[in-house]
Amino acid sequence: MKKFSKILLLTSLLIITLAGTVFANDNRYILTKEMVYESTRRTELPSGFVEILIGNTNFTQYQKDNEIMITPLPDEIREDEFGNQYAYFDITGLLPGQKFKVTIKRDSEIETYEQIIPTRSDTEITSETEMYLDPSTKIDSDDPELIAKAKELTEGITTDYKKAQAIFEYVNVNMSYDTSSTYSNKGSLSALKNMRGVCEEFTTLFVAMCRALDIPARAVEGYKIEDVYASGDKSGDTSGDDLYLGKGLINHVWAEIYLAEFGWVPVEPTVIYTVNGERKPYLNSFCKIDTPEYISVAIYNPDRANRRIKGVEEVKYEESIIEKAQIAPEAQNTFQDIAHVDWAIEDIQSLYAKGVIKGYSEYEYRPDNSISRIEFITMLSRVMKYYDTQYEERGLVYYYPDYDENTHWSKPEYDFLLRCYQILNPSDLASIGFDSISDVFGTGALNPDKAITRAEVVALMDVFLDSSTNSTISFSDVKWSTNFRSSIEKAAANGLINGYPDGTFRPDSSITRAEMAAILGRYISGNVYSMN
Repeated sequence: MKKFSKILLLTSLLIITLAGTVFANDNRYILTKEMVYESTRRTELPSGFVEILIGNTNFTQYQKDNEIMITPLPDEIREDEFGNQYAYFDITGLLPGQKFKVTIKRDSEIETYEQIIPTRSDTEITSETEMYLDPSTKIDSDDPELIAKAKELTEGITTDYKKAQAIFEYVNVNMSYDTSSTYSNKGSLSALKNMRGVCEEFTTLFVAMCRALDIPARAVEGYKIEDVYASGDKSGDTSGDDLYLGKGLINHVWAEIYLAEFGWVPVEPTVIYTVNGERKPYLNSFCKIDTPEYISVAIYNPDRANRRIKGVEEVKYEESIIEKAQIAPEAQNTFQDIAHVDWAIEDIQSLYAKGVIKGYSEYEYRPDNSISRIEFITMLSRVMKYYDTQYEERGLVYYYPDYDENTHWSKPEYDFLLRCYQILNPSDLASIGFDSISDVFGTGALNPDKAITRAEVVALMDVFLDSSTNSTISFSDVKWSTNFRSSIEKAAANGLINGYPDGTFRPDSSITRAEMAAILGRYISGNVYSMN
């Protein structure tokens, strides 16, 4: 087990476009989950972990997942038999009262699914669909009573589409929605026996009966989006029209069946539909989704908890959703002096959009200028802050005699970066060669406006890099006695910074604003996790 030294970074999932499906930009959402964990031990946590469901991407035809960001960077990505992925964090070494926060953001576009599917359609058994014929937890497709009922409902029906429709109509019309603990979250056999339950019972009963007839079926877990209103107007007058507050989320489970030529198509059995007080099947939710309100997260797997923890308590769990259109568009730079550093243009724009870097004017970036020590501290701090880095809220900050802690323009970023270092245990810091900023710049003076060297840059970034130093890269001017040698080797191993064509690293040379943008860009992209 390693000591706790979690620093967070961007994790991004591969963008996959679904052919043949058109998504409207006005149905694009950012779904955010924020979880905070705290150690309640009186001593350092000897062993602990947090494991959180990330889910699956682009596995339904009515959703396109553009990106998922996870902060901090997981220690490990684990996967279940359905392809759902889980972020695992080793929090061994968490100190008494210390908090550990995880944020997952999913950028998704959702649509209706209204393809016309002929009633003569049959299923197709493939290597992908075969596993969805077997019984599983809460989906008891091998139960004799359930099999008998499925056969009874479909007697004389010849196509898989019509068989599934008959099962859908039975479940949709006869099940009662009941949130009591006696009937909710009990699975298909309880649903068959009692005909009561929540979306989980509606869905697992439908899926189990389909599987009993060799129709591949699966349950999807995610959310149903709802509009949230408050009665009255902003002044508190409850006699007026309802006040629209935004979008809310309801945890939800629904089904899909696999049909040849159409793939996995949605079935939503948990819709209560009445005509003149009499229950009727709502066929607009059989092999259809008539409203863009469903966000798919994962393939239903009750055998694996969405969140597992050891050694800590969950002190916050918060879910929210916002329409992408409500988020301000990415700021675009108008620099006119960066064309000759084409290798850095993309990184300059990316960092500019995030507020990490700024220009000297609207049109002037000055890519060939060197970076001062305080400018680099500020830029690195903004990267850490943008990606919601763990830090010690009340940590002490070391101020140099030549740094004015009351009036200097960099103070918020300076304080934040130094507090990021303080989440690490002394033994972790000692293992990387320094345990305070003064070990990089010395104890006498910061000299904030002095040009920062290449060696100083990697020394300050050392704690935010992967601990592996197994690098075959060597530089002719980096000797055993070279200052920050281990940091240079680690930076090279992480692909953060390159040497020069003559085989040197030039540790004492200054670094330009264009080079710095490229280094920070590599730092981010080097920690991108792609989920296929």
